[in-house]
Amino acid sequence: MKKLIAILSLGVVVLVAGCKKGEEQNFTTVNVGAMLSLTGNWSTLGVPSKAAIEIAVEEINADFEARNVPFRFSTTVYDTKLDTSLAKTYMNDALNAGMRLIIGPQSSSEVGAIKSIADGGKMLVVSQGSTASSLAIANDNIYRYCPGDIIEGSAIASSIYDEGKKGLVVVARDDAGNIGLQNSVKNAFTAKAGTTVEYLTPYATTTTDYSTLLNDIKARITALSTTYGNKAVGVYLASFDEAVDVFNQANGDSILQSVNWYGGDGFIKSSAILSSNAACDFAMATSYYAPEFGLPISAQSKWQPLTAAILSRCGQQPDAYAIAAYDVMWVLARTVEANDGIPEYAANLRNSFVAQTAQFSGATGSITLNANGDRSNGSFDYWGLQKVNGVYSWKFVKKSL
Repeated sequence: MKKLIAILSLGVVVLVAGCKKGEEQNFTTVNVGAMLSLTGNWSTLGVPSKAAIEIAVEEINADFEARNVPFRFSTTVYDTKLDTSLAKTYMNDALNAGMRLIIGPQSSSEVGAIKSIADGGKMLVVSQGSTASSLAIANDNIYRYCPGDIIEGSAIASSIYDEGKKGLVVVARDDAGNIGLQNSVKNAFTAKAGTTVEYLTPYATTTTDYSTLLNDIKARITALSTTYGNKAVGVYLASFDEAVDVFNQANGDSILQSVNWYGGDGFIKSSAILSSNAACDFAMATSYYAPEFGLPISAQSKWQPLTAAILSRCGQQPDAYAIAAYDVMWVLARTVEANDGIPEYAANLRNSFVAQTAQFSGATGSITLNANGDRSNGSFDYWGLQKVNGVYSWKFVKKSL
């Protein structure tokens, strides 16, 4: 029997599969790291993403076994809690363990924190949720499978404007992804004729008392309403699950509830809000909605059963960003297969990954990457809150223009 060699530099381990007709089949197991928020903020993306990756790995391994492809895949999942320090620690752990393929992190702040480690360690990082345009850099080792903040910001700004809004208060959590959305919405909305944007200083990630912020928003609403009238004013909030606390503290305020509110992709289909009647009431009173990267009808035969499988596995409804993590895993597997392993040189790994992406049509449809390695195509579905028979839930509102 051939000697089995552990190729530690590639983060893989050679194993012996089950025997077939008395013969042993040799294959290499590639361990892929996944950096997700499972117990922290925005776990509504992290938990379904973990389930999506697990399902992909099971399908890939079955497919490779059936075709006698000499690779299998496993995952090591790190719970980053959206904490940049944890993300850096876990990224170094993954590097020291020999891993070169990483799915996530899901937030832009985390991606920014681990970027130098990825570039220096010849690791390929593919995020399913990062949108910050500040990370749109050509020829680095960071790729993103969701539309960036410029695409998302332009889409929701056009939708807000189409509703007759002329004055907009833009607010954001102080992190790269949400600030990127705040800036993109501001730029896209001010490009419309006869509009005014009130840009607030981003609030700290450690904020728990939002009274000062809400008082500032009230003052801006009052000023804009004097110019445009109340019905032509709105508030855009780029946040994660802390929006529940913002809405709780804003609920019942006549000025804050007198205008429509809108959000970013970090607070979409959040299960956190459903346990707060006050927050749900505020969202409904203000006709709040936020954009979800939309899944194409052309790929419905793929994403519909996958969505059901993820829900059954983890108990949470996945959005398109979680579905994108499934596609990432498949393209990584195809990249390994195409190269008979992980290419030694980072440039070769990047080029092969881009080529495999271009050839792939998955649960999120076909994927077009721009020169910076970010998804350049996609539309958005808007989701808001409803109350049926005393039970709150998210509901589809409309599609982006």
